[in-house]
Parts: sequence; structure tokens; C-alpha cells
Amino acid sequence: METRTKKSYSKRRPPVVERVFCGWSEPLLSHAAEWLLRYRPASPSTDQPLFDGIDTGESDGVDASAGAVDLSGFDVVLPSSRAVDRLREKLVTIASESNQAYLPPRFYLVGRLPSLLYRRPAEWATDFEQTLAWARVLANSDPERLQTLVPTPPDADATAGWLDLAATARRLQSSLAAENVSFHQVLRRTEGTAERNRWELLVEAQANYLAELDNAERCDPNLAAMQAITEKRCRALRPIVLIGTADLSELVKAMMRDVKMPVTSLVAAPDEESHRFDEFGCLIPDAWKDHVLPISDDQLIAADSVDDQSQAVTEMLADYGTDHSTDQITIGVTDESQVAPIENRCRLLGVATYRHLGYTASQTAIGRLMDLVVAYQNRRTWRSLAALVRHADVYQMIDREFAKNAEDGNHHVDWLTRLDQLLSEAFPQSVDADLPGERKESGSADQVLGIVEAWLTPLNQKRRRIGKWSRILADVLQALYQDVPVCADETGATRTRLATKATCELLHQYEKLSTKLDTPVDSLTALEMLATRIAVVPLPGDPSPDKVNILGWLDLTLDDAPALVVCGLNHPFVPEAASGDPFLPASLQSKLSQRNNERRYARDVHAMHQMLTTRSAVHFIVGKRSADESPTPPSRLLAAAIADDAARRVCRLLTTSRPRIEVVSGDAIDVAGSATTTVSPLPGYFNSPPPPEPGRTVDVLSVTAFSAYLACPYRFYLRHVLKLRPLDDAALELAANQFGDLVHGALENFGDGPDKDEPDPDKIAKALIENLHRYAKKHYGDNTQAAIAIQVRQAERRLKVVAQRQAERIAQGWRIHAVEDSVDELDYDRKKKKPKKPTGILLDGKFTGLRGRFDRIDHHPETGRWAILDYKTHGHSPEKKHLKTAPDGSTRWIDLQLPLYRRFIPDLGISADPQDVELGYFNVAEKDTETKINLASFTESQFEAADELIHWCVRQIRECRFEPNPDGVQYDDYDMMFNDAGYGGSVVPDEEMEVMS
Repeated sequence: METRTKKSYSKRRPPVVERVFCGWSEPLLSHAAEWLLRYRPASPSTDQPLFDGIDTGESDGVDASAGAVDLSGFDVVLPSSRAVDRLREKLVTIASESNQAYLPPRFYLVGRLPSLLYRRPAEWATDFEQTLAWARVLANSDPERLQTLVPTPPDADATAGWLDLAATARRLQSSLAAENVSFHQVLRRTEGTAERNRWELLVEAQANYLAELDNAERCDPNLAAMQAITEKRCRALRPIVLIGTADLSELVKAMMRDVKMPVTSLVAAPDEESHRFDEFGCLIPDAWKDHVLPISDDQLIAADSVDDQSQAVTEMLADYGTDHSTDQITIGVTDESQVAPIENRCRLLGVATYRHLGYTASQTAIGRLMDLVVAYQNRRTWRSLAALVRHADVYQMIDREFAKNAEDGNHHVDWLTRLDQLLSEAFPQSVDADLPGERKESGSADQVLGIVEAWLTPLNQKRRRIGKWSRILADVLQALYQDVPVCADETGATRTRLATKATCELLHQYEKLSTKLDTPVDSLTALEMLATRIAVVPLPGDPSPDKVNILGWLDLTLDDAPALVVCGLNHPFVPEAASGDPFLPASLQSKLSQRNNERRYARDVHAMHQMLTTRSAVHFIVGKRSADESPTPPSRLLAAAIADDAARRVCRLLTTSRPRIEVVSGDAIDVAGSATTTVSPLPGYFNSPPPPEPGRTVDVLSVTAFSAYLACPYRFYLRHVLKLRPLDDAALELAANQFGDLVHGALENFGDGPDKDEPDPDKIAKALIENLHRYAKKHYGDNTQAAIAIQVRQAERRLKVVAQRQAERIAQGWRIHAVEDSVDELDYDRKKKKPKKPTGILLDGKFTGLRGRFDRIDHHPETGRWAILDYKTHGHSPEKKHLKTAPDGSTRWIDLQLPLYRRFIPDLGISADPQDVELGYFNVAEKDTETKINLASFTESQFEAADELIHWCVRQIRECRFEPNPDGVQYDDYDMMFNDAGYGGSVVPDEEMEVMS
């Protein structure tokens, strides 16, 4: 009996971890700081308590005799960097207040804990090196066996495809390792031939993967940790203190069972809740299923969209501001997409915020630059070039180059406008093909292309190793940011500088890739791969006690601000659902997913309980829709309540709305923490259209200017006085006026050519189509959008019908007298080579010049009749376009083109009485039946009314009457300037733009 008893006793072991239950009536970090200063590491002997400590005396953690607070004997592990920062601040403050020297402990994030518990056999492989090793192994595997993983394996030279597949395998390996599950264990649990074949391949591939790492003198951190567990090589150098680590992985737990050094876990819960935690102080999921949260109805706030949720946040800030200072308030978010709307609304109210989540390089100039460079190198189109040069840093580089090459000292060249004009007027595609003939003369676009190509030349090399490409890309970025010390350590740097520095450091790390794992890739693959990794580079924010902290859900547990508002207590954000892995056997996948979901529910219930009990003020905003407008039901954390309470709360949140409070700038909290009632105006974040300048008008009016003034005097002012017109470089096909120019160009060339009197419709059609293609070739060339070719075909079809109408016109005795004739006070007489008599209106003793261009003037030699025709690519009659009928049957002029043409007849050298000259349209319509000559039938009284309206317009314009039309216009070229539409395009000077309807 004694022998058996002694043998039984020898198997007993002290607890692996000493649990210290700190309660949840105060923040865990506050309790942890007091505990660390109160206790000191004891002897590592397992026969003694893990930690000794008394309230006073030399045994205390505060060494009174040495006058120092020495915590250097601890390894302190916390779940987040935010928690590390806050605990460090608290310890420094306490030591400072006691006027004692302070020796800090070593702080580690829980993700680093495994690396503390074993000696690595070789240098750890980075995530990317692991991916490279997996890619090489998988690419060398039997293609038929690979189909058990993916139905269609990547092509042999598809590096990006192999890296994607390798990343999937690496993630699978990491997720299983976290559960302390090996590939061999999964293989033993497979069911069915297909699953077994898949996992036999993965087990074999993993062995080859480890051989690749071993050959490169690298080791996989997770697999090395599992090997250390198997060989019982886990150890620790100092006592470990776990703080708030309620969700340790199974891998860490297995390692800690063999650690022979004291470990203490500080748990956020009272002693009476100890049954809900395991031996490591981690949550037991089943024990939290029936936990009831101490929440009240008034702590749950209903909101609708993300915008409404951000409004609810500011309402709570205004409420909290009466009792709390800025550094005593925290905003929590459950989804990162909520951060920007909250920041924007706080910014409008003058409340400074700090996002602890930080930024990624994708949200900075560097991230956008990489996306644009990849797009340009991949597509090499003029549109991708136009997008790239709009990047502020690229724009400045091009400006610098133009300044260097300036010969006359005036280096200002509006090259971006010229580039936009090229895109909006010629629609070129590839930058590697020639531009249309007339576009080569301007030069600016070619110069811009040359500057960009010279900058990116280093990227146009043959296959290189990724490490080499990293150096090349770093040099390309350095050439752009030549005035920015990209690798300097700067204080108070802008986000762009921080991102540039972080990008430089990342590329420097990739330069050090193991040469035995690195692989040659082409330029575009390397660029895409590096851009993807640069995009996720984290960047810190700029913390300040004058800013309200915005924290993610997992950081809120250990936050100690007394006032908290959490935005988005919704599914699927909390608890976040665990997704399975398609490679796992169904039974194991279900088991692991269920376990993860139960752990996440327990973790979030425990976290929410701490939020509720450690603060004086806490509210949760429950939204109805996410940022993408998808429905977001209330979080199932609300089920942690008595059934009746849960049902009532969910019904209220779904069916009622909260009372809205108008929060303006003065009502939000200020730095001192007091709330005020002063209402200050919000800053104007939108540009207002420029007001008309007194006395600024125009002395010469075109025919089209009158209809513009009648539609909206202010838009007339923008176009004809300020000479502004929108320029859209995003169009992929001809606009209506450009299609009109295409048809008009063919007709003009025909009217000036030798075939203008041809009676045969087939020959007329052939001549028209030849002129059409000649015009298209000149203006658009062959390197243009496919849509342009389709539109040219459409124009061909219309012109074939025009040929028949023209033949009919010839048969009737009409002849084309002139095309594109014009009247203008600045025009020259074509025959006499001298200025013509000024054309215009002498009104009230003042002269206002007029100018107009006539598409076509026809003459009938036998009868002496004349006709002035305007080509139109629609089928409407002149009456429909010139007159608008009111409900009472009356009409008013909305376009004065033909009445103005009538005034110009004497200036055209036509001897006939203006009343006898026919005016109308030559409609080149989409419908064949509408393609015809439409003569106007205006009465003399209507012409007289038109003349009066012309005089009224001239007087109004002279007096600078440019009030905007309150009803707007149907087709608005300036909508981006009026805050009722998004900004887009650019506005550029324009000497004159004649628009063909």
C-alpha cells in the first residue's frame, strides 16, 4: 500500500499555471500594474509557490534599499499592442510618482509566445519564404495528384498561380498547427478515397517543404514548435505573466505544459467564476453558453445605415463630454469600414480622433501609386497612363522634367489638359502604337509618355529573382521621391513619408530572401506580388491625449477609458463566424469550425461583460445596414440574457428609431472635456461655383451662345465668359457632339470635293464613306477604342441613306454652293484676302459682334433660290428644337440659331431677300425615314419675336445678368460644380466650342 501510495504521489504535478482572478469591477490592466509591482519572481523550484510577495518590506517588488522598481525578471504577455502600451504607461507613471528608478519587464504579444518557449533549430522562415517553399514543392508535384487539391493546377510558368496555391497550403498548415494538429493526424482521420489521396499528397508535400527549408537553413516556426512539444524541449528563461490571454491556442497550451518556469495568468473575473476558465486561465466555451450579461435596455442604441451609426456615435460623444475629458472616452468599432465615416463626422464637428487600428499602405499615396504602376505596366494604355500621371507625386515629377527642359524660362506647360484632350478627342489605346497624324504635332502627350517611360525603364527587364526586383523597385521609388529621405527615421513625419519608409524597409527585407528559396519571375509578376504585400504594410497613427481613441473590438477588453461607445453590435461582425477550410475532411472541418465559433462566442461574451462592468458609461450602437448596404441583424451576443429580455430588446432595435439629436461643432467635446452650446458653422468642404464678376462680359457672341443663355445665364457665363468647358478623359466612345463631328466631317469634305454635284447615289455613297474614313483616320487613327470603329460603321449606314437624299436633291436642280462658310468680325474675305465688314448688332448705340458658321448653303441655278442647311444627327424638325409649347398652347423660343442665320444672309453675299431664303436642317438621323431635309416654317411674327429676344439677350449679357436657372438644365456639363453630383473630370479653358446637336 505504501509503495502504491508513494508511486501515485510521485505522479502528481503542481499546476502548470497559477491563476489569479482579478475580478471585473475594475480594468484588468490597473489590477495587473498593481500586481506586478507587488510581487517578484520566486525560485524556479516547483516545490514553492510560483510567486512570493508581501505588502511591505524588502521582499516586495519595490526594492526600497536599492530605490528601484525592478521588473526585469518578468516576461509579460498581452493580447494586443494597445494593451502593452497602456500597461507600460501605467507602470512608468507609478514608478515616476514614487520617485524610483524603473527597470521594465520584457513585453511580448501573445502571438510571439511560442517563440519564447523553445530554441529554434535554424533561422525562422518568413511568411513569404514559407510561401516560396510551398510553391516550389507544389509546382514540382505530379500534376495528376495535384488535381486532388485543385481541379486545374496553374500552368508550369504561372508563378502567381503557384504562389496563390502555396499561400492556401501555408494558411492551412498554420491553422492546424494552432490547434496542435499535424497533417499526419488529419490523414488518419480521413474518410473516402478522394480525401485520403488529397492528404497523402499534402503529407508528402509537407515533408518536401521541410526539406526545402532545411536546405535553405530555415525552419517553419509552427512546425518547429510542434516538434519541440514532441521532443519535450519547451522551456522558458524567466517567469511568465499572462495578462488577459483568455483565448490561447492549443499549440501554446501544449508548450506551456512542459515549461519548468513559474507562469501566472491574471484573469479578468472574480473567484466565483473560476469554473468558467481552464487551467491556463482560458475560457471554457461550454461554461459561457448560459452566461447572462449585465446590460440594460438604455445601453443599446438603434441606428440605420453606417452614416446614421456614425451620427449616433457623435451624439454619445456630446453626451459624454459633459462628464469626461477627451482622453477618458473611447470609440469602439466592430468592422474597420466603420472607422472612416466616424472619423469624417467627428472631423466636421471639430473632434480629433486617433485610430489605433492604424492605416495600411494601401490607404496612402504609396499604395495608390503601386496600384497605378501595376495597372499601367499591365495594360500600357493611354488611359492607364492618364490615371498614373494624376498621382500627385508623379505629377510633380513630370512638372520638374518640363521645367528642366524649358528653353525660354517659362516652363509652365498645361500638359495634363493636353493629355486629357487627347483621350477625350482621339480615344487612343496602346501607348506602344502611333498616335493619329494631327496628334503628333502637339508633342505634350509624347513628352509625358517619354518621362514616365524613362522613370519606369528599370522595371522593363527580363526575369530576375524577387530579391533583385525588390532592389529595382526601391530604386524606382527613390527616383520619384528623390526629395524624401525614404529610409530616414523622422519624427512627426507625414503619412506618405511613413509609408515610403515602411515600404523601403519591406523591400529591403525582400532583398534578403534566402537565395535558395528565391525564384526568378518576370517584371509584371514581381510588381504585382510586391504591390500586394506593400498594400498591407501597417502604419501607426499619431496618438495624443487630445484625441478620442478609436479601437477595434478585441482591443476594447483591456481598454481602461471610463466612457465607451461601441459602434456595430451586429452579426456578422461580433462574434465573427469561423469559416471552414475546403481541404479539411468534412468531419474534422465541422468539429474545428464549431470549436472556433464556440470559443469566439465565449471570448466576446467575456469581453462584453468586462466592457459593461469596468466603466462608468458604456453604450452599444446596433445598426441595421453595413457599409455595403447589406442587412446586419443584431449580434447574437444579445442572446446572453434572459429570454424575455433578449426578445424585447431585439424587437425594439428592429422596429423603433432613437430620438435624433442635432450635433454641431460647438456641442461636441473639446480638449478640456466640457460641452458647450455655441453653434459654429461647419467648414465648407465643397467648392462653390465662382460667382459672376461685376462688369465681366463678352463682346462677341456665337450663334450657339444664345441658346446657352436662354437655358441658363450662369452656365452661359461659365462657358462663354470664363471660357470653361468640362473635359472628360473617361469616355470610351464618341459623345453625341463628337459623333456629329464625325458625320459632319465626311459631309464637309464631300461638299468641298469634286463629287459634290454627282447624281449617282452609289457614287455619292462611295465618296461619302471614303471621306468618312479619311476623317476617322486623321482624328482617331487605327489605335483607338473598339467602340469608335463601331460608331464609324454606324455613320457609314447613315451616310448611305444621305447619298440617296443627296441624289434626289441633285435631281431637283439644287447644287451645293458652299460648306463651312462663316461670318465673323475677325474673319477674312477668302477672295479679297482682307478683313470683312464686322458682323453684329448695333443696339442702344453699342456694337456687339456676332459670328456663325454655316454647314451648307445650297443654290438652285434655274430658279435663283437659296437654302441654308444645318447638318443634324437627330430626326427632329427645326420647330421642335427652336420652340417650346406651354400648357396654354403658346410658344416661346429656346434656340435662336435659324433666326440668327437669317440675320447673316446679307453678310454671306446672297443677293436674295432674306425672307425668300429657305432655312432648315439636313437631318442625318438614326432612322432612315427621318434622314431628310427639314425646312423651317416659322412665321414672320415668330421671326419678329425672335429678333426681340435676340436684342433682350444682348442687353442682359451686356448688363452681366448671369443668375443661374433655379430649375437647372436637362443636360448639364457643369453638374460637378453644383454639389448635387459627384466631382469628376476637369474644367479647362476653351476659346470656343461649337457643338453639333
